[in-house]
Amino acid sequence: MGLFNFFKPKKKGIDESTFNSSQYQNEILAFVQVKYFEHRQNYETVLAELEKQGLNNEQGYVVVENLKQLNSKMANEFQQELDSGRITEIKINPNPEHKRGRVDKDQVDKYIGYGAFQMDRGDLDNALELFDKAIELDDKATLAYANKGTLFLKRGDNEKALQFYNKALEIKPNHVLILENKMDLLFEMMNESNEIEFINTVKSILQNDPGHPNALIYIIQFYLKENNIESALKSVKILFANHHSENIAIQLLLDIFHKLPEDKALNEFETFKIILTDKAKYQLEYCKGLYLKGMGKYDEAINVYEQLNQLQEFSWNYYQMAIIKNLQNKTNEAIKLLKITFTLEPELKNDAKQFLQLQNLWGNIEFIEITK
Repeated sequence: MGLFNFFKPKKKGIDESTFNSSQYQNEILAFVQVKYFEHRQNYETVLAELEKQGLNNEQGYVVVENLKQLNSKMANEFQQELDSGRITEIKINPNPEHKRGRVDKDQVDKYIGYGAFQMDRGDLDNALELFDKAIELDDKATLAYANKGTLFLKRGDNEKALQFYNKALEIKPNHVLILENKMDLLFEMMNESNEIEFINTVKSILQNDPGHPNALIYIIQFYLKENNIESALKSVKILFANHHSENIAIQLLLDIFHKLPEDKALNEFETFKIILTDKAKYQLEYCKGLYLKGMGKYDEAINVYEQLNQLQEFSWNYYQMAIIKNLQNKTNEAIKLLKITFTLEPELKNDAKQFLQLQNLWGNIEFIEITK
């Protein structure tokens, strides 16, 4: 029985006994595989082709489902071959018939996608060939230039990487991901000659994404270096509002507040919390305790932590109070607070055995016992 004997149009679908035969299923699956790749992996188009061949809707859906399972199996087997090392050499060759003006954007994007795939696999030569083909077809292919930048970065050629990131940004100057790549590269290359370009790149990111955490961290450090405290304060508020649990946000906030006059710093704690979420407010109050502790205002700091514990008990509140009591030479009270701390969070025992402000307790018998 020939392949095309099955494809005579029948309004009621293919006869069920024929449709369910192994030969028909093998042949129809081979047919739809061809149609699937001819039509850019579009299952809807495959269904339309099956209807032309006389299958009813139910039969068409069965065949498409079988095709999906086959494609999934092939993809899994291919990945297993790659992972096992049995396939080590995969080359994707540009089609010489693809010329500028004769292909659409989708084809250019495919070359960029194939290049990115090869770059991830480590085949940088083939990846470069594919990116170059994309640029040959469209000299405004932003992501082709950006990916070439990343490729040269992988090769260790920072200058060329920067050249291609800049080329991509000539086309799309506000592309945050490319700006981010350039920022990271300039940070790695940091020297006096490129510091201005680095900071300008950071500022460009923040113009397009004011809450970008890494850019905020860099700009805050720059403002601190320039002693531009007001700008640093403005930026750290944005960082802390969105990342209040991160150590770097806490440390930068404290660094800046310690550079303010005391009355202004205490006022900033009160005004800043108005715009924060409840969790961020709690963390800001915790930071206020750290600030007061750093200023030597121990009793005021303890009062802050006691008030926080009334809202919600937190092991680090007790830990900070224990440290302060130890700084006040109140060993028994410090030990008592440490016991509560370790009950709530046993992992802090190791921190206590290394924390310098508790160093005088390391030889204390009771301290040794409770940190076992």
